[in-house]
Amino acid sequence: MSLLFVCFSANLYSQTTEEYRKIADESYRNGDYYSASIFYKTLLNKDSSDLEIAYQYANANRLYNNYIDAEYWYSYILAKDKHEKYPLSGFYQAEMNKYNGKYGLAIRNYKYFYNKNKGKNDYYTQKAFQEISSCNWASEKINDTVAVEITHLGKNVNTPYSEFGAVQLGDSMLVYSSLRKFAVNDFESFLPDVYLSKLYFSWISVAGFSSGRELNGKINNDEVHTANFCFDSQNSRAYFTRCGMNENAEMNCAIYMSELKDGKWEKASKLNNNINLDGYTSTQPTITNNNGNEVLYFSSNRPGGFGQTDIWYAISNNGEFQRPVNIGSNINTPGNEISPFYDTKSKSLYFSSDWHFGFGGFDIFHSIGELNQWTIPENLGFPINTTYNDMYFSVNETSNEGYLTSNRRGSYFIKGETCCNDIYAYKLFEKKPVVQTTPIEIKKDSITIEESIKKLLPLTLYFHNDEPTPNNMIVSTDKNYKQTLADYYAMKDIYKTEYSKGLKGIDSRKAVNDIDSFFINEVSNGFKSLELFAGLLLRDLQRGNEIRITVKGFASPLNNDEYNINLTKRRIVSLQNYLKEYNGGILESYIADSSNNKGKLFVYEEPLGKSMASKTVSDNPNDLRNSVYSIAAAKERKIQILYYDYASVKVADSTPKLGFFSDSINYGKLNRLTENAFTLRFKNIGKSAFSIKNITSDCNCFKFYFEETVIAPNKEGVFSLLIIPDDNKGKHKQILTLTLSPFDTQYYLPIYYE
Repeated sequence: MSLLFVCFSANLYSQTTEEYRKIADESYRNGDYYSASIFYKTLLNKDSSDLEIAYQYANANRLYNNYIDAEYWYSYILAKDKHEKYPLSGFYQAEMNKYNGKYGLAIRNYKYFYNKNKGKNDYYTQKAFQEISSCNWASEKINDTVAVEITHLGKNVNTPYSEFGAVQLGDSMLVYSSLRKFAVNDFESFLPDVYLSKLYFSWISVAGFSSGRELNGKINNDEVHTANFCFDSQNSRAYFTRCGMNENAEMNCAIYMSELKDGKWEKASKLNNNINLDGYTSTQPTITNNNGNEVLYFSSNRPGGFGQTDIWYAISNNGEFQRPVNIGSNINTPGNEISPFYDTKSKSLYFSSDWHFGFGGFDIFHSIGELNQWTIPENLGFPINTTYNDMYFSVNETSNEGYLTSNRRGSYFIKGETCCNDIYAYKLFEKKPVVQTTPIEIKKDSITIEESIKKLLPLTLYFHNDEPTPNNMIVSTDKNYKQTLADYYAMKDIYKTEYSKGLKGIDSRKAVNDIDSFFINEVSNGFKSLELFAGLLLRDLQRGNEIRITVKGFASPLNNDEYNINLTKRRIVSLQNYLKEYNGGILESYIADSSNNKGKLFVYEEPLGKSMASKTVSDNPNDLRNSVYSIAAAKERKIQILYYDYASVKVADSTPKLGFFSDSINYGKLNRLTENAFTLRFKNIGKSAFSIKNITSDCNCFKFYFEETVIAPNKEGVFSLLIIPDDNKGKHKQILTLTLSPFDTQYYLPIYYE
């Protein structure tokens, strides 16, 4: 059994049947089951009566987790195989029935296989007998759901390849394994692309997880797979697995250790031969303490166990691990037990098994004890476990939360819906007893949803420099705001370092504190307001309302207007993507105008360029402290949700209305030797809030200064006017044009002067 899931792709060319078969068989032997399936399928298209090819094709589909096609082809072989040349087809057909959630059919087919083979008493016969009871158990327990919230970690952590084995360090970092494309061979080559697993980390913030980055130091290795990370109790030693092909083209894994010294990881060393037995795999370490001694639990296929892969433990004495001991038959079975995780607080071992009663392939189990004394394992239940493979259960310091790995539907994939593993977060809840109560009248909220939302406005969301999708003139992005914010928040320490650079003493401490304050009070609170806004928006749309929101984008002055306008458009799109993906995509039908209740969401965009940026912010790309990392620059890189209106409201009611205190203004004679400064006051006389978007005139002798603050109904605002008279004497008239947001409504004010 391979403990690393490897997926490859292959190039197809016009070849003979013999060449296709050779390539297919070689891919299969090397564990490249996806490529093998492509070549076997090509051969079947030429001759579907070749049952040997059909059987290998079914096996390849099963081994890269394409359960639906595998089930079909095992059934096909059973119908055609009159001489029973492929007797295991019946066993695997039943197994695929189970993985596809067809428990009744699986029971029938397991019984048929068992009754035909019960005299053999081999692994498959024992497994079929066990699975008959297991499927009966699963069909009864599938509706007895656990009180748990399970969340897919999303694109910043998961990819279309495979992510697995997540553990959280403290409350700020997630470490996990990821299998990704490492190298691509030339187009003319028959060799597959090269995939390699490495250890990655992601910072955790209010916005979730930052984009995964390779773990620094000397842990990852470009020559072999690196995976399955854990820390000791002092966080000073890291244990992990390295895996590579041996001379027999078999995947062998060994456990390594690296020490953290002076903030850097030392060169990794392979654990002794007690742990890493020659010719066998040792993998998936988890570390705990027992009576002051370090104890290593791990998975291995070494001899002396109860099944194919067992869980073992070894005690460290004076820094050397002693001979491993099997943890016993309460845990280990004739099948496979893998991915152990020991939670010291509860003295609980979590692991996955494909033999104990379960819903699918590998299920997650829990047992209390230590060393080789354990209670009977308990299945963690549905939906923690599914009909697919569920593994690598870990527990955070908060004991009701943690992570698991699964290829369940909803995981990202490149080949098939259940091909690849992703990481999921879970949060367990206590089931509360149902209490019969007398119905009571629920009073309506004293504050309407609209009023609650408008209290959040203007809602400001911040970005790192040139994000999202930097160095680009495109006006769209596939990132959502939550992803972008998680990466931004992960840079907080960089901002502290850069903004305090060159400062000393109290000035340095103030700069660091200012950055902390900005990220907590502005960046983090902005996202919390967005989460609240989205929840209220959903409730309003569920009432069938048609809603318009107006979003304005801003940028710092580091680039020209054309570039910054496109950048602010990308920032607004990232918000739209967030709304589309909010709560599993529940808002998408309202955005796409396909909801059942006629509710609609319109997003009105107002992207702005550098001309609207504060004049006090540096536009010098060589002055990164002030142009990128300063508070002033950071506050320019934002979008704002400014307005929230109902499309059903009459246009006359929702259109911004501005009133001056006079229909025109006459300033009389002006001083022609200097600038003439004036302050103009106005009032919102309509029923909807607005802000000034722009002020223009036909004369270069006029300059305007205004803040884009939102003016509520019946409130006043001001802007400044600077007149520099030209040399033409006499009376002059200029028309000021004020453009209001939203809807680009325009108002005009005549100005007279001499």
